[in-house]
Amino acid sequence: MEEILKEFEKYKGQLVITDGLGNVQRLIAVGDDNEDYYWVFWDGRKTIWQSCCGGFIPLKGYISDKNYNGLKNLAKINHYDSPECWMPRDEEAKENILKINKEAKQEVETLSKGHKYLTEICWDIV
Repeated sequence: MEEILKEFEKYKGQLVITDGLGNVQRLIAVGDDNEDYYWVFWDGRKTIWQSCCGGFIPLKGYISDKNYNGLKNLAKINHYDSPECWMPRDEEAKENILKINKEAKQEVETLSKGHKYLTEICWDIV
């Protein structure tokens, strides 16, 4: 568990490639269901719990800063938890996005019975 939490602290909030799915997602937490420990990834719309027996491929510092920052900017304008989602241009749009942000975060924070987070959820896009 100590190694898992240490790795989480190193990569939390970063965009990574998940082993099982091969998709670019954000590492946001570590979870537990009383049977296994899980990396919790966020694809901007939903969470994906993947066993910590598997890993992930970090991108930050391994691909060019230009490419990583491009992925990060895409996340900022497409992830439901980001205040920059859909690049709101007026006050009404900003208020609507903040409502979407709040609802998305509440959905992620509400877990089914037997599941819990072992870390705080990292909502930052690093």
